[in-house]
Amino acid sequence: MRKVMSGAGSVPTHLASLAKSLSTTSLRELFAVDPDRAKRLSRTLTLGDCELLVDFSKQAINARALEALVEAAREKGVFELLVKMIAGAPINETEHRAVTHVAMRSSSDATAPSALRAEADRSRREIRETVAAMPAAITHVVNLGIGGSDLGPALLCDSLVSMRTPIREVRFASNVDPVDLDRAIAGLDARSTVFVVCSKSFGTSETLANARRAAQWLASGRVTDPRQHIIAVTSQPDRVAASGLPVGRVLTMPESIGGRYSVSSAVSLSVALSFGVEVFEEIRDGMRLVDEHFVSAAPLDNVPLLHGLVWWWNSAVLGHATVAVVPYSTSLAMLPSYLQQLIMESNGKAVDRKGSALPVSSPVVWGGAGTNAQHAFFQMLHQGTQTVPCEFVGHSASLGTSDADHDTLVANMIAQSQALAFGVTQEEVGGDATLRAHRATPGNRPSTTLLFSRLTPRAIGALIATFEHSTFVQGAMFGLNSFDQWGVELGKQLAAKVAAGINGTPDSKADSSTSSLIAQHRRWRNPR
Repeated sequence: MRKVMSGAGSVPTHLASLAKSLSTTSLRELFAVDPDRAKRLSRTLTLGDCELLVDFSKQAINARALEALVEAAREKGVFELLVKMIAGAPINETEHRAVTHVAMRSSSDATAPSALRAEADRSRREIRETVAAMPAAITHVVNLGIGGSDLGPALLCDSLVSMRTPIREVRFASNVDPVDLDRAIAGLDARSTVFVVCSKSFGTSETLANARRAAQWLASGRVTDPRQHIIAVTSQPDRVAASGLPVGRVLTMPESIGGRYSVSSAVSLSVALSFGVEVFEEIRDGMRLVDEHFVSAAPLDNVPLLHGLVWWWNSAVLGHATVAVVPYSTSLAMLPSYLQQLIMESNGKAVDRKGSALPVSSPVVWGGAGTNAQHAFFQMLHQGTQTVPCEFVGHSASLGTSDADHDTLVANMIAQSQALAFGVTQEEVGGDATLRAHRATPGNRPSTTLLFSRLTPRAIGALIATFEHSTFVQGAMFGLNSFDQWGVELGKQLAAKVAAGINGTPDSKADSSTSSLIAQHRRWRNPR
């Protein structure tokens, strides 16, 4: 039986009652009473060079539940908030900012006003000019950034390498751990390498530390003018000069775009440098198609809306604390990491927009690529004591050299969703009573499957935009602000104090554990 969060302050009473009634019915029973369930609870999107099928039928919902969720979205102001976001209103109240990532790929008033589109057009020109000016002698691009300045471009490049031949090889360094940059520049010639330093604030300590080391490496590698080898992407261009870094070109991004929503901005310059501007525009075109669908489609046909509502239903109403994201595609292996930041940094909040305590917010997002994941954590998904909703993502056309093996991959994805939903009873297992208990699986484990006809740059863009809007919907349903991240700041502030302690200036107010750890680190770092 599914757990229902009755009495949770953010869940309307009628939804809690509906969930309780559904909790007495298994997925087996729901399919048995409705042979057309898969058709009724699936939606499709046409994306130019591919199509997307989203199958919600293995979720603990029915048509009535979807209708109730859409009505709840109206009551909670999801549609009003969307209108405000598209218009450029400052819906990020705590930072007094608009939220304009959709404008970066917009081509009409439907998804952004003309003033915001003009800013996006300027960004496109900057990207085109930068790529056009890049000398042919530059063969390698190293992206320096962290969080949204790393995960988005890295996901895109890792996906694209199976679809397009890169113009230049791209590498990524995000961690302040010196090994990360050491590995990124290993074997490279400084004279044929360009660094893209991505930092919205141009104050991110990890990124600036790596950028300084990169500048030193260039200087020691017979580069006569390091400025020709360092490009900055930021919303604070004045800070670039103040940093003292030898930056030759600065591309800007709006302050109103959060890092985890910045993949369609100049933050993805490394993608354009590596695969070409036209490929990057295909990605943005896929995002634009989903944007236009999201703002115009009827609610019960609206893929990102329904996706976000189902995720909210699972966490806020049914009480499922985590979601496993499992892409059945090596090209999408980085998707779980990307979504961890997008969803949990957006919606991992303890208070709503008015500062009142929330009973529940973002689920924990985790996962891995199939079929590897089947040999890692699927045992727990099938027979563990907690129910973990799953998100399966796959594509029908192979990107590899064996269609037969790709069919096996897709067969595993479909089979896993089937096994999770329906399980196998002790009677069906048969044999010895004790063995039956060990071999039976309960089933009734919910999942959604997103199946693309083929994986293309547009499909990647559409996938990212779908999850961006789903995250927006979830946050609006929780009643929180999805576009700030104040919880990240405290650790940054304390890190500066700890670093000072490591360098000999202890914080007299530090707790005993912190002081002890600093002292031990200093002893081991500088043994006599």
